[in-house]
Amino acid sequence: MKGDVLVVGSSPAGISAAKAAARAGANTILIDRDLGRFNHPANTLFEGMASRMNDVAYKSHIRHRLKGMRIISPRGSSICVDGEGYFLDREGLDGHMLREARESGVTQLRCEAVGSRLEGGLRYLNTTDGELGPGLVIDASGVDATIARGAGLSPMRHPEDIAWAFEATVEWPGLGDEEYFEYWIGSISPGWKATFSPGGGDIATLGVFVRGYGRQVQPFFRRYLRHFQRYKAERYGEVEYPKVISVSMGGDPIATLPGEIAGNALMVTGGAAGQSGLAYSMRAGEICGSLAAKAIKSGDISIGSLRAYEKRWWAEFGMEYRLGRASLETLRSMSDAEIDRLIRGLAGRNLMAGGGQLRKAISAGLNVASIMPSLPIGLIRRMMNG
Repeated sequence: MKGDVLVVGSSPAGISAAKAAARAGANTILIDRDLGRFNHPANTLFEGMASRMNDVAYKSHIRHRLKGMRIISPRGSSICVDGEGYFLDREGLDGHMLREARESGVTQLRCEAVGSRLEGGLRYLNTTDGELGPGLVIDASGVDATIARGAGLSPMRHPEDIAWAFEATVEWPGLGDEEYFEYWIGSISPGWKATFSPGGGDIATLGVFVRGYGRQVQPFFRRYLRHFQRYKAERYGEVEYPKVISVSMGGDPIATLPGEIAGNALMVTGGAAGQSGLAYSMRAGEICGSLAAKAIKSGDISIGSLRAYEKRWWAEFGMEYRLGRASLETLRSMSDAEIDRLIRGLAGRNLMAGGGQLRKAISAGLNVASIMPSLPIGLIRRMMNG
């Protein structure tokens, strides 16, 4: 089957890329071995993140509204960061996006991509159902980035820093009616976070996102579950462990930074490109798909042409992602006692200054500097090193 743009992976980034390419006039094919079977763990979105994308479909798939986030230290100290957030019906949202892609003219195939080959400046995609193409391939297959790596690209700068996650949807009377997302930091989930996201009623999700310990992070989840139960005992009383309804596992490239995300007749987006976060990966997919269609129309899908995608992404998101990685590396360098001291020091301060993201970052940095002066200096150094 021939297609101008061949998208591998029905991730939010992949669907967004396929939809954008089709709407820009490209003959687009989206393939995934699990097409239409959704098990994507990210379910919580905050308004500040949502504002970065054009697609507002999430608004019709909100299950529970949140008032903000509570950041909790290893010893239980906490600060509240106010800001509107949403627990989403991810299965409903993903299904909606897939239908929109189909209505935009995207052909959808349930099969697995196993590799690609370049011939005459065009790329053919090898799948379990035969060969597709020739055309331009977009790898949106997730953190393993099988197609991109098979073609010789290194789509992440720090792949060793993928955070491996174990997340469970749980049921516990009244648990889902809480109004704050909880973000636990420190040794309880090394390298990033453990989370509690209330989903309304009795439903919530609990998860750990761990860097530096490989893919098998269930022991950290079991430890967090025991800790969580003790933490909530005062509010809910002594109860059994919450009932686990479903679990999901995977990798999150939050700290990896994009590397080579364009090649000859090949682009990489979403988790495969180190572009973490639901809203951010959807926006990255939009950029990727629209520029892919533009390149097809121009007749030039060489690496020189497709690097416009790299430049556009870095211009729009580069500073935030560099700051994010530097922040997580700074956090990873701190002991539990230092984290607890920082959180206690920030308690009661206004962490939601008005204005844009840069102003908020400066405000937060000044607050941190007043408590631990060396931290912002280390943060800046890490940003410069990338």
